[in-house]
Amino acid sequence: MTVHVPVLLQETLDFFAPSGDEIGRDPQSLLLDCTFGGGGHSGEILARDPSMRIIGVDRDPEAIDRGRRKFAVEIAHGRLQLHHAPFSQIKEILGSRQVSGVLADLGFSSDQLDEAKRGFSFQEDSALDMRMDTTRGATALDLLLEKSEKEIADLIWEYGEERYSRKIAGAIVRERNRGALPRTSKGLAELIQHAVPPSYRFGRLHPATRSFQAFRIAVNGELDQLDALLKAMLPLDQGVLREGARVAIISFHSLEDRKVKWEFREAAQAGGYQILTKKPVEATDAEIAANPRARSAKLRVLEKSRA
Repeated sequence: MTVHVPVLLQETLDFFAPSGDEIGRDPQSLLLDCTFGGGGHSGEILARDPSMRIIGVDRDPEAIDRGRRKFAVEIAHGRLQLHHAPFSQIKEILGSRQVSGVLADLGFSSDQLDEAKRGFSFQEDSALDMRMDTTRGATALDLLLEKSEKEIADLIWEYGEERYSRKIAGAIVRERNRGALPRTSKGLAELIQHAVPPSYRFGRLHPATRSFQAFRIAVNGELDQLDALLKAMLPLDQGVLREGARVAIISFHSLEDRKVKWEFREAAQAGGYQILTKKPVEATDAEIAANPRARSAKLRVLEKSRA
């Protein structure tokens, strides 16, 4: 059972169906949900319009398994297809099919963050895994055991924008050389906390937050995957989007948001697209109060022009 609460749900649905009841009225409508997760956005769309068809994709095999159980009826009726795959395989999954909408929620679901064995959160003493797809690839622990001090510092700075990246990397490598590198998320967070100056330890963010973001991005190749998605969707010669199709992307940190912003801007300047969000749409105070993880969410929407 999923416990995930989708962020910016109403705002996202409004862009796909401004009147609230028009989603999928065209019998050719096909939505691509690139980050199916708990099925929060897609489930609401399916509930609103019985004619809508959705292709759901997720790198997390457990998310796909949950989705197959939760939406068994929709799958049986041909309204939903689910695929375990990264963004880089989406074009292959679509084949010659065109879509009338694309949705990507780049954040991690509550199901992933709250599952202790995944290692995304340092609130639990869990293994340093951090892989979205637990069936393949190196873990966060593998990364910390194999990379040099400079490489660790560089990725913490580049992907976490952490000003104490060198101090943190130095502490990690010292403990590694002593054979005492923590093997759990909570242990690593405590190591990072003690590596930074005392004045930095008790701010709004836990001092390990940005480093954990960096390790997670590195382990999953998140920015490369986002590049792959944008390159598969936006170029007009790819032929993936129907006329009037909208691409909605929800990001949760500045690296993703900047990339989406500039790619959307370049697509609009080249012609054939218009940006529907001059500024990113953000969560209301009420949503943040109900779901604090919505605080950093930013939604940007691009529309393919009609002939």
